[in-house]
Amino acid sequence: MTKRKKVVEEKIKKRKKAVFRTYFLHIFMALAIILVAGVLIIGFFFSADKVTFSGNTILSDSELAGYLFTDKYSNNTVYCWGKNLLCPREDIPFVESVKMKLKNPNTLQVIIKEKTFVGRMTDSEGNNVYFDSENNVKEVSTTLLDSVVEVTMEDVELSGLSVGDVLPLKTKRKRELSNLFRYLEEQSISVSSIHFTDEGGITINYKNILINLGTSSNLEAKILRLRYILPQIEDQSGTLHLEDWSEGNRDIVFEKNE
Repeated sequence: MTKRKKVVEEKIKKRKKAVFRTYFLHIFMALAIILVAGVLIIGFFFSADKVTFSGNTILSDSELAGYLFTDKYSNNTVYCWGKNLLCPREDIPFVESVKMKLKNPNTLQVIIKEKTFVGRMTDSEGNNVYFDSENNVKEVSTTLLDSVVEVTMEDVELSGLSVGDVLPLKTKRKRELSNLFRYLEEQSISVSSIHFTDEGGITINYKNILINLGTSSNLEAKILRLRYILPQIEDQSGTLHLEDWSEGNRDIVFEKNE
């Protein structure tokens, strides 16, 4: 290869590199302009003028807003949507998850999914310990939800529980409690409270009726009987005795209050 040819090839290579650099410089500048323009558009035209909430029955809209919109950019719908998508809040009381939707540039829809509980107990500090069907603690709060079944046990004292813990119950008691909730749900019976005695007895409250179930023996069959009995006495007040019910003794006594 002659010296002249080498010089020509080097000039061609330099020219290609220059064109390549210019090409990418133009692309970079175009992207930068688009990015700046996008930020300006989002900043000026996506102000959060209206925020709507749905799915929340425990915390109010203003209480939820206090958890979700806490920094100086919270008046922008795109920012709030993106922040919730990438870094969702997981410490909001009674809330399982939060979703946000842009209804339009100036309207943000917040969709709340609340935690579900089957029961609540009270710990030694007076807090309400809410738990699910697997006896997992879902919330510990001073807030009282009357709609959640109250569970009391004479031989159990709760202390220092946190979300994610399991109720410190004996295996038999856990099984009895889980079964009772399952049987009541299967028969569509809503009770206000459940009480376990030291001797293993179980009582439940349905409206103004105290139902004495006795021990967990024949528990499913006893709850099944309630499905047919309660509609006949639900407007009355008294004690329904099923503690002695068995396949051999099917007598059921309703002791009406005077």
